[in-house]
Amino acid sequence: MSHKNKRVFILLLISILLISSWVFGAKNDAREIEQIYTEDFQTPIVKLLYYIDNLYYEKDDVDYDKILDSTLNGLVEGLDDPFAWYFDARTTKENNINESGEYGGLGIKVKYDPKTKSIVVVAPMHNSPAERAGILPKDYIISVNGSSVESLGYYESVDLMRGKPGTTLEIELFRQGWEESKIIEIKRELIETKTVKYTFLNYENNNIAYLRLTEFGEKSAFEMDEALNKISENKINGFVLDLRNNPGGYLNVVIDIASMFIKKGKIVSVKYYNGQQEIITPEPGKYFNMFENIPIVVLVNGGSASASEILTGALRDSKKGVIIGETTFGKAAVQRPIEFSNGGEVWLPIGHYFTPNGEDIHLKGIKPQIEVKAKVKDVVSITDTSDKEIDEILNETTNNITVDINDIQVKTALEELIKKIRGENN
Repeated sequence: MSHKNKRVFILLLISILLISSWVFGAKNDAREIEQIYTEDFQTPIVKLLYYIDNLYYEKDDVDYDKILDSTLNGLVEGLDDPFAWYFDARTTKENNINESGEYGGLGIKVKYDPKTKSIVVVAPMHNSPAERAGILPKDYIISVNGSSVESLGYYESVDLMRGKPGTTLEIELFRQGWEESKIIEIKRELIETKTVKYTFLNYENNNIAYLRLTEFGEKSAFEMDEALNKISENKINGFVLDLRNNPGGYLNVVIDIASMFIKKGKIVSVKYYNGQQEIITPEPGKYFNMFENIPIVVLVNGGSASASEILTGALRDSKKGVIIGETTFGKAAVQRPIEFSNGGEVWLPIGHYFTPNGEDIHLKGIKPQIEVKAKVKDVVSITDTSDKEIDEILNETTNNITVDINDIQVKTALEELIKKIRGENN
């Protein structure tokens, strides 16, 4: 940030407070917000900036962008709300990529290895440029387009590997066992990740549909509709919906998806900042009739949050699904993203949701009807990746999934379905 643009810092803070007045309505009008800013914020902030710019020993090296990020983050942290978040421009960009489910790049998952100051490949994705180029897990990327990863840093290196589909780049690759690194040229393509994965399991002579939803992204409802249409073409006896480690996503997307499983009644109710309440019911015409006649089990754990908990609560309270696993995260905050001119975003809680039965699960989570704890994973080094994780990354661009039926939670889900199919525990 140049000295000339430092005033943007102050103007941006004013805009935050004005936006707050718009979000929270008439409780504090714009004049009152401006008065709070002038009396309580402006003087200490401007005073400190003045001293930084004039008296600070290392004033010529000050990163004002970083100061602005810290100030915005501090304002949000002052709310003392675990679900009021500030994301800087870099994180906002990553969030947008994850939510959209597509980007121009190589189709590769990577980590930074601080020991070698290079990027280590976790795995390429199926039918991606990286896979076709022969890149393997545990390969090391030393440089991108002639610039070393050490000099670029992790994030800039990743940004360089992304780009417009059809354009090419060079990466320098090293693999254990090679005498020297190799430079390869790769053409970027449009990488589209899938949030819905499904397969069929034959368990005790019953055909069980198993579906994992990894998040509620922009395309998740479309993907779910496609998957359920394919599944409904087969005769199935039961359905496993795996929401473990699903962090949530868009409210409108979970409503669309819940409407595919629930025909009538409530999905969720929301109470907003201004006291208004909204009862949300299934969208007409989206329900899949196959769910009239087959039992459903839902797998959850401590990583199942937000939209995952909305769907879990709706299926439980409508008696459409049996919940199995571990208590969910407990995030009932409905957030509104607020964009800023520095590229960052604040996600501000503007309401809380309640399950159809009126339960407030905020900071408590949803306790499963059948509690089954997963086996604790061993801690591994930053460059180590399990075969299961590699398989999941390989399939990020597909609907394919490999299911471990010896997973105690999966096995319990299948056994519960068999009881339902046989007419037990009704």
